[in-house]
Amino acid sequence: MPVQTTKMNLFVPDGCMVSIKEDGAGDFSDIGATNSACTAALNYTSNQVTTANAGDTAMMIREMTITGGFTLVNLETEVLERMGAGLFERVVTTTTPVTDSPDQTIAAGWEINTLYNLSPETSAADSTVLHASAIPTFTAITLGLGGVAETLVADNDYMIVADPSSKSGYSIQFTTSNISAPNPTTLAITIDYASVTPVASTTIYAGSSTAILKAYAMRFTHTDSAGLSRMLSLYAVNPDSGGFQFNFKGANEEGLEEMPFAYTAKLDPSLTDGRQLMAWTVETGAA
Repeated sequence: MPVQTTKMNLFVPDGCMVSIKEDGAGDFSDIGATNSACTAALNYTSNQVTTANAGDTAMMIREMTITGGFTLVNLETEVLERMGAGLFERVVTTTTPVTDSPDQTIAAGWEINTLYNLSPETSAADSTVLHASAIPTFTAITLGLGGVAETLVADNDYMIVADPSSKSGYSIQFTTSNISAPNPTTLAITIDYASVTPVASTTIYAGSSTAILKAYAMRFTHTDSAGLSRMLSLYAVNPDSGGFQFNFKGANEEGLEEMPFAYTAKLDPSLTDGRQLMAWTVETGAA
């Protein structure tokens, strides 16, 4: 049988990263692991009239939306709060501050402007990493210089950032421009924790007679082994009614606890006409 076409711009299924930029956020944040395909269907209402003597009018469309969903298995309360578009209030309850976390070492060979997880442990006898309710305080963060140590300065030699991918909730990154030691990346860094206030529990609340949703941007990104990407960007997303399912699986069921999620993306009228709903971007050569 002969080949009927040579056009084969094929993509092998490989999952994607889902990220959102909620109202007031500076950039997109990864929402974490999902357990299904991520779907996005373009919808619109069409309008065409058959006249009595001049045939059909031009096909017109309106009310363009994109509807879809996925199954979330990263059930962090911070993620659910951001995805709620204003539906949820998240309240953190803390426990007594821990003041005897062992020192943490960043091994020699660290790189500048690279995030390293802060990992304060419960105690010398318990290596459980504490989930901090706020940035830990430090006795000192020092760069080893043989028998001497150079104390690093916050916002000068290092910066602490909130990081949902870190068990503690925070990571640290370093710069070398103000460090006096030669070849500082060849030396280890010691983090001496003064106090860490752990999170005991987190509660999400919802429920009021009326509420105003604050739409957020959502992005689906697949990046291949060459670093090239396919990306779908949606500009004004709200969760659907019934889109959050707080379920509990039975002990006889397989897999992970998960949350099916459904959404609707609508037009963002602040953007250029014709570009108010979505953007589908494929980098040349992306697989």
